[in-house]
Amino acid sequence: MRRILLDNIVPGMKIARPLFSADGKILLNAGMELTERYVDRLKEIDVSYIYIEDELTADIEVPDVVSEKARMEAVSTAKNIMDKVKLGKMVDASQAKKTANNLVDELCRNHGVLVNFMDMRTKSDYLFNHSVNVCILSVMTGISLGYDELRLRDLGVGALLHDIGKLELDQDVLNKKDRLSTTEIEDMRKHSQFGFDILRKNPEINLVSAHCALQHHERYDGSGYPRALTGEEIHEFAQIVAVADVYDALTADVAYRAALPVYEALAIINNAEGRYFRSEILNNFTSNIAVYPIGTVVRLNSNEIGVVVDISKEVKHKPVVRMIADANKQRLERMIEIDLSKQPQLYIADVVER
Repeated sequence: MRRILLDNIVPGMKIARPLFSADGKILLNAGMELTERYVDRLKEIDVSYIYIEDELTADIEVPDVVSEKARMEAVSTAKNIMDKVKLGKMVDASQAKKTANNLVDELCRNHGVLVNFMDMRTKSDYLFNHSVNVCILSVMTGISLGYDELRLRDLGVGALLHDIGKLELDQDVLNKKDRLSTTEIEDMRKHSQFGFDILRKNPEINLVSAHCALQHHERYDGSGYPRALTGEEIHEFAQIVAVADVYDALTADVAYRAALPVYEALAIINNAEGRYFRSEILNNFTSNIAVYPIGTVVRLNSNEIGVVVDISKEVKHKPVVRMIADANKQRLERMIEIDLSKQPQLYIADVVER
């Protein structure tokens, strides 16, 4: 399979991974051939990209650090929790803990697997998918830092609920495509305190988990909000969630910006090392991310086009690439794979959204 932008989808392509709504319903199942009606439907629900399969990529599997079932259930639970909070109810701590526990268990079993799979999210379901992704990325970082299971579970709950304060914001401002006014920015920043206030009302939620909501926009150099904390004044859980939050936001389509390729997002957060993020946490976070995820279409410096099929954790920027087009953009009929770690003269020049 390979990843493809919505703009480049045409009828006749076959979807390789099922597409779910936030409440767990299958919108399109794997193996379905896309008709014009299905393509129009994808545009209606504002999906940025999907995974498709063709003759040259049908055998390529994109591994996920958690199972499809666990991810789907986590997104559905996040939606259910937030829908209840919108109605004025308390956070369902038992649901949040159960979801965090399930994700911790899966991630501990799969420790060592790089983050490759990019979830196929609709823009309307952004908050729920973002919450789950930040939870997964944060727990993976906690595992790399040597956390025990109790700390991982508290971290998971805090990461899952870190943005719950956004439910208190004006949704028109939250989804605004234009530049925010000074007043709107000030209002947006209140979500950290709102989230903390929501979570600390529930005695079943550990206060350290609530601090993920309060402090995930604090920055190591004191340039963050709401309290301009510096260094170790920021709880370590919140420092972890801060990195995961920025990374996932950068790699997703949002109202005001298209998603960045993984390598660009990693470059941005790495450039903030020591200023926004503590080096130890940042390095443990990035150690789990595939720079060029499996299924990504890339252009080599030779102008040949290929699909990433395998990655070594030791040499993440030099994956194995299956060539699909030559330097003249002519489609190849014969399968050729190149291990870039053994080809010093070749490297990935760019990600091709096709």
